[in-house]
Amino acid sequence: MRIFRALGSLTLGAILVFVAPSPSCADSWMLPTTTTYTSCAGHARITISPRDLKSQLGYFDDKVKNVDPAGQKKGGSPVASARLERLVDRRWQVVWEHQIANDVAPVSALVRDDGEYAVTFDDWHGTGYGPHAVIIYGAGGKTVRALALSDIVPADYIKALPHSVSSIQWRGDPRFSSNGQKVIIPVVIPSEDFVSDPATIDIAVDLLDGSVSPNDSGAWDAAQTTGRKVLAAQVAYEASAKAAFLAPLLGPKTNAERKWHDYLREAVGRLIGDDETPSTTVLRLPGADDYAVSETWVHDALTESYADKVALASLSEANFVSVLKKVMSKLPDRSLSKVTAYIAVSDQNWPEVVATMRRSGAKVVQLDPAKAIPQRPERIARRYGRDGA
Repeated sequence: MRIFRALGSLTLGAILVFVAPSPSCADSWMLPTTTTYTSCAGHARITISPRDLKSQLGYFDDKVKNVDPAGQKKGGSPVASARLERLVDRRWQVVWEHQIANDVAPVSALVRDDGEYAVTFDDWHGTGYGPHAVIIYGAGGKTVRALALSDIVPADYIKALPHSVSSIQWRGDPRFSSNGQKVIIPVVIPSEDFVSDPATIDIAVDLLDGSVSPNDSGAWDAAQTTGRKVLAAQVAYEASAKAAFLAPLLGPKTNAERKWHDYLREAVGRLIGDDETPSTTVLRLPGADDYAVSETWVHDALTESYADKVALASLSEANFVSVLKKVMSKLPDRSLSKVTAYIAVSDQNWPEVVATMRRSGAKVVQLDPAKAIPQRPERIARRYGRDGA
């Protein structure tokens, strides 16, 4: 069911970006496949073969159930492996081939042109998490060093980076240094606003021992300062959001369409919980250029066959009552007998709303914007733990 109407696809996209990958949005991960990465000059290559999974769903289900190895395909390869080759006299010769450290597969890899070093980055379905953010393989495929993201940047810097459900957006595309002695990783500089192509700063990892250093220490100091500011803003926002979540809910202080959608969604969640989220519909102000379509939304919200729970609000209560009368006059008796309508309206107009809706058979529930709605204990526990901390 739709979460809300009337904000349009562009606004919806912006909202999803905002609430999703600052700390959490859904990720889409295709099953990993055998992939070959070739050096810049084409003289070496490394082929990564993933551990065989039965399906994405099987992997996710096993993770939830703590089954190890998660999602393993019966009869498939039980480990991730790599084969490094060099081009000698126009023929590929295997330098080394064996199991690698990643559980399923790395996200990407680099190989130096002489075949002496290969570097993998991150774990499939876990970018930025775990001990394999960077792994350097040297002679014979021996591990020089495995680095977690915390070995590359400070913990507070990591917190300031964009996060999703399973990933941290921490880097761009790595490359080898001009002398081939280091791998250069463009590390994302945190930002308070979502950007699809964030600014980065180059961090170097020495191939000989895995030591980490910035290419430009002054620029790195500036990036860390930015990270601290972004983290402080995140902490303040989260504290404000928590206070609002815990506080009794009243109607919006600003008579704005988006604010009413937010109010409806939160008010119904406090009344019945989050298991059955209704659509939310807001009738616009008469005289607005885009008003007419919002009357259609009110009609559709109440009459669409799948809509057993709907939430309605308006920027003008008096006009809403008039529109509701018009919609109800065209509906057969008892046609909404399976519908529960949560309607944001004050005590002054509530009796007329009830009378207008009576013939339809709908169950109507008042959301009086002037009456505070307490938060449900189970919602507090789900988000902040039993003690609400």
